[in-house]
Amino acid sequence: MKLLDRLSNLVFPNSQPITEEVLRYYEKNPDELDLIINREAFHIAYLGIIFVLGIGATVAARMVAYFFGDQLGEFVNSVVLDVISELGIALFGGAVVAYLIEYLNKRQYQQNIKFRRQVKAMLAERSAAQESVD
Repeated sequence: MKLLDRLSNLVFPNSQPITEEVLRYYEKNPDELDLIINREAFHIAYLGIIFVLGIGATVAARMVAYFFGDQLGEFVNSVVLDVISELGIALFGGAVVAYLIEYLNKRQYQQNIKFRRQVKAMLAERSAAQESVD
């Protein structure tokens, strides 16, 4: 099992119990059951691009510092390049955090689909049992 899977299991346990109360609620509100899985697509590719741009800005800022040796170079190194470097660090740090959040959202989405299927199956069984009694 991957490390991210282990961490996400701590945040989102694998199974959510389907109690009688849950079944009664979704029996009265079947439209809300579809809202469980209604979400946007995952944008992990964009996070990868931001991550690469952040690392690129950081590396470029550190490399440019070696090309200047005069007073202008000291200014560029101490002010401009530090700002660019910090911006790059913030970009790739933010991309990593956003990736982890997106991964957890994807995991929750998959669990919501599973939960929805289970509830619908149990409601269908209940409905079939009531029709056979009637």
